[in-house]
Formats: sequence, structure tokens, C-alpha cells
Amino acid sequence: MSGNGRRSARSRIKSATGADEDDPLRKTKPNLKVRKDHRSTSKAYSPIRIFDVNLKVMLGLSVFAFFVIFFLIHRLVNQAEEAPRPRVVTPFPAPKVMDLPQFEGEHIESLYWGTYRPHVYLGIRARTPRSLIAGLMWIGVKDGRYLMRHVCQDSDELSTYGWTHHNGRDFGHQVLVDQSMTLATSFLKSMVDGSGYGGDWAVRIDVQSE
Repeated sequence: MSGNGRRSARSRIKSATGADEDDPLRKTKPNLKVRKDHRSTSKAYSPIRIFDVNLKVMLGLSVFAFFVIFFLIHRLVNQAEEAPRPRVVTPFPAPKVMDLPQFEGEHIESLYWGTYRPHVYLGIRARTPRSLIAGLMWIGVKDGRYLMRHVCQDSDELSTYGWTHHNGRDFGHQVLVDQSMTLATSFLKSMVDGSGYGGDWAVRIDVQSE
């Protein structure tokens, strides 16, 4: 009785150990090292870690861009504030053109009177600050209204105006066409014995109306 009981117990132990060897689920044991390595790699490549690295890079680039923009703005402001300096600051060591002998005497006297008034249809004055001034003024009709003509401007809508002949010294001729009226002005200057300084001058105005 006792021998059979021992054999049956041994056979049970052997059968249990054999069943464990045949069962793959019981045979395999968890690998703790692999799990530890997996946890370490997951921590290394976690999104929080990547976000920290990108934040540092972005912060450095933003600081660099700020200094670059500040430098460019500072340079542009300095260039705008600096006034342009003339290239030549030393006067040319020569007499003025008006002081040359060829621009004195009869030459400068012949240019004393002339059509020197700007921005008018006809303006005569002398080359002196306080000069007698002469000019042309007339009244034109436009759209049933009377308008004064004296200053040369586009709003007058003259179809033709300006000098057709002028030598810059003692003769000039121009034609002005204002609606149905045509004006022709002539300037003439002469220097003869008994003339005053700068010579004598005269203006002739011809008017034709349709």
C-alpha cells in the first residue's frame, strides 16, 4: 500500500513537470531587461522632450531675428537723418563767370532789359532788384463768363501760347490764341547814341478777333 502511494506521488510530480515543459505559456518568463530598455527609449523620444528641444531652437532664432531687424532699422534711421554732403566743399580757385572781362561792359549792358519775368504771358523787367515792371493783361470770355488773363496757367485753356522767335537779347515774337481771339506780341530793343543804360525797348501787340 505504501509503495504504490509513493509511486503515484512520484508519477504525479513527473507528470506536472512534463506538463510545464510542454506548455509554452508557462515556460516563458517575462524579460525585465527588455521592458526597462523600452521604457528608457520611450522616455528619450517622448513628445515632451522633443517640444523642449524645439522651444530652445525657436527661442534662439527669435532672438537672432530681433537683433537683425533692430540693426537694419537703426541703419535706415541713421541714413535718413544724415544730410547729403556736397562732394566739393572747396570753392574752385577761379573768378566768377560774371566777373570775367567778356561779361562786362557792353555785354552786360545789352542784357539789362529783357523778357525776364517768369510765369506770365508777357513780362519785361531789368536785371536789378528794384526794376520797372511791364506786362500784358486782358479779359477773355469763356462759357459766357469774363476771365482775367495774366498769369500763365493751364486752367486758362489757351490753345496756343509761347515764343515763336526769340534771340534772348533784343528781339522776340509770340502768338497767343484765346478762344476766338488771337494776340501777337513783339519785343524789340535797340542801343543807339543818346539811349539810356541798357538801351531803348518797345512792345507791339496785335489783336484779331473772329
